[in-house]
Amino acid sequence: MNRFYRKYRTVGNWINIGLMIAVLVPLLALAYYNHPSAADDYCYIDTVFKIGWFEAMKLYYTTWTGRYSGIFLNHSNPLLFHSITGFKVLPVVLIAATIFALYSLFRHLTPTLSRVAHLGFAGVVFFLFVLKMASLAEAFYWMAAFVTYSVPNMLTLFWIVMVLRWYRQDTQSAKFLVGFLAGFLVFAVIGASEQNMLTMVLLVGAWWVYRLIYYRKVDAFMVSMLVITGISCYLLLGSPGNQARMGGNPLGGNIPFSTISTLKKLAVLGFDWVFRTPLIFFTAVWLVVMSRLSDGARNYFSIPVWYAVLLFIGVLSAQLFPSYYGVGIEPTHRVVNSAYFFFLIGWFYIWGVIFHYFKQKRFGFFQFTVARFVGLYIILLASVALSFYRSPNVRLVYTDWLKGKAAAYDKEMYQRYALMKNSTEEVTYLPPIYSKAFSIYVEDDITANQEHWWNKCMAGYYGKKAIIMSEKNE
Repeated sequence: MNRFYRKYRTVGNWINIGLMIAVLVPLLALAYYNHPSAADDYCYIDTVFKIGWFEAMKLYYTTWTGRYSGIFLNHSNPLLFHSITGFKVLPVVLIAATIFALYSLFRHLTPTLSRVAHLGFAGVVFFLFVLKMASLAEAFYWMAAFVTYSVPNMLTLFWIVMVLRWYRQDTQSAKFLVGFLAGFLVFAVIGASEQNMLTMVLLVGAWWVYRLIYYRKVDAFMVSMLVITGISCYLLLGSPGNQARMGGNPLGGNIPFSTISTLKKLAVLGFDWVFRTPLIFFTAVWLVVMSRLSDGARNYFSIPVWYAVLLFIGVLSAQLFPSYYGVGIEPTHRVVNSAYFFFLIGWFYIWGVIFHYFKQKRFGFFQFTVARFVGLYIILLASVALSFYRSPNVRLVYTDWLKGKAAAYDKEMYQRYALMKNSTEEVTYLPPIYSKAFSIYVEDDITANQEHWWNKCMAGYYGKKAIIMSEKNE
């Protein structure tokens, strides 16, 4: 079994990387055709051009939302520099950073494995994420959405890595640098959205409780993270504009309704994520990998099972609860994306914790012969192939890319820009977008009503009195 496992470890790692590449290539190719959305992207910069960069951020913070990180990034989007190319570059940076965050996390959790193995683990999670996420466009291409969810999700993983690294530093200067980066990440993540605020509060709180109960220690690093967390939460929740996102629906602020709705939604989503993907078979292979690690190499999986499970449920609930509590509505696709992202990471970690617990108790039930492992891997590959073929997301990215729908969308958008640039009329009529590549396009556009918010923002940005959608140019 040992010889066979070593051979699998080499081949299997590259298969995992291959799965990542299979979904990564079309995502990167589609970024070339990405454009700013009429929904929000223009509004932020139109406001900047009218009243100034700092004043625009202040306006949003005091009248609309306390999400200070999102406010900063959205008011600094590439339209500020009249750049369309920036919207093609940012998805590439975001996707690469997300994969690197996953790689870094697995590298710190399983330090004795190879770099190729860590990249393979990152590849599996990224593959599963793309396979079943609720919206590709909202995850990687629509800036107004990804700066509020995808970016802080990725930064949360880097924060966990910083915490693990801090306790392994030998010098005070190194600890100070790591601590500074960790503090900045806490500040940035909490300021992105209420979901990320709750998630970070839970992670910091769980870390504190664990260190107090099992180590009976409090260090300066823990105290500083707690202080930064408190200040960041105050800046978000104490914003005058935060109340504008509350009370818009009579069900908003209803704790029983929000709690029940969150748990129901989690049950439905969880069933879908577990039983309609190859996750179970990947989990079995993950346990095989765990079985080959020494007790010391599984040190980061040595927390109590019940504690890990409670934190897992808490983090997932934190992703969905604010949607019901804040405005009383179903979570949007971008919120479900975030919940799924943390679900995948938490799922593999939970099973690592469970395996370590039973291994410590000397349970010998997890025995894999070569024949059993070969059978498992054949089933896994068949399940992966079937899921890949059936995945609406996979079909969407390859169709939009290879059949030219994204290229046609790109062409129509540039035709729109040319019309707005060349028109000397104060009122400009734009044709609708016919080639809607939904892998990168969000179904929010200007309308035939010149008073619509999106119309007014785009008109202001391009210096027009009005921009109106029309079936033909007038």
